[in-house]
Amino acid sequence: MDQYEQGIKFNMGETCVDSLSVMSLIELADPSPRRDSIATDLVSTKLTYGDITGSKRLKLGILKLYGPKNEGLQAVVTNGAIGGNFLSFYSMVGPQDIVIVVDPSYQQLSSVPRVFSGTETIPFPLSFEDKFLPNLDLLEELMDKHQARLKMVVINNPNNPTGVVWGDSIMRQIVDLCRARDVWFMCDEVYRPLYLSTEDVPDSVVNYGYDKTISTSSASKAFSLAGVRLGWIVTPNAELAKDLLNKRDYNTISILVLDDLVASLALENAANIMKRNYNICKTNLELISDFVDKNSQLDWIRPSGGSTCFLKVNVPGIETLDLCKDLATKYSTLIVPGEVFGHPGFLRIGFGNSTSDIEGGLRNLGAYLQNLK
Repeated sequence: MDQYEQGIKFNMGETCVDSLSVMSLIELADPSPRRDSIATDLVSTKLTYGDITGSKRLKLGILKLYGPKNEGLQAVVTNGAIGGNFLSFYSMVGPQDIVIVVDPSYQQLSSVPRVFSGTETIPFPLSFEDKFLPNLDLLEELMDKHQARLKMVVINNPNNPTGVVWGDSIMRQIVDLCRARDVWFMCDEVYRPLYLSTEDVPDSVVNYGYDKTISTSSASKAFSLAGVRLGWIVTPNAELAKDLLNKRDYNTISILVLDDLVASLALENAANIMKRNYNICKTNLELISDFVDKNSQLDWIRPSGGSTCFLKVNVPGIETLDLCKDLATKYSTLIVPGEVFGHPGFLRIGFGNSTSDIEGGLRNLGAYLQNLK
């Protein structure tokens, strides 16, 4: 993505929902009488460190995302969800620990513990044949096999790259497995507000009554504010929150005061943003669904959350890494190859960008596949 993203015409590698400008956010946030005052707040803000741990307004907005019964939850503001994930591992795991990480998932979740602290990471594999839903018997087997050193189970839900959502019953069972073994359960929930199906929607991991749970998220993906480098960690564990803040002093100090202000405004108007983004994703998802239906070379598990999907390419001997390089260089179309996730033969498509991006990208992918016949 770093190599090709800036010069591309049709971006289907992007995982955020179509990014907002500050003006667009203001238009979503408030009727016209207050627009001028919001803009004035932004341009007149003094660029100090601001509230070191994040403003009260911001933390209130974050906790409201976790439902009305959030009194016992602690919010730690970070530099994006990537900062939240990093800080969690920095604070919690060491060279003697084992972390079980869902596979496939966002690469940072498995790479950082291993590279940063020497922690051993054990993949918890998902399969296309199981519709990327977890085999809980296998998870329990892995947990028992490594229980002496097991520190944490890590997932992301909705899942990146597949877009599959693990529902309420599955999440409750995993919480029970962790509770029985006194193991931490961490969930990257960066896509959590964006559900494309109302069937079996889970709660946040921190709302299942287990003290050793961690949710990480950000304003980037579902809230269309990737340029506002703001994320958070939420946990019911006050002792952990205190330790996170102590560790945070060594790599963050504070988030940008303008980021705090913009994110606070967005979270106060989360319903308006989510309505916009839901409509974008539903429109684009139907385009991909029609495309897959018409192309026998492709198969998928239709996503029920987030803004990414994982297409299986049914072409013998296909090198999806080469396919994606060709699409980028010859068709000006960005798609992420499954090799990035350790799953060759798959394509991750982000469908949150503009509809013109998706239409043009699918047209070029179809032309490429047609030339393979």
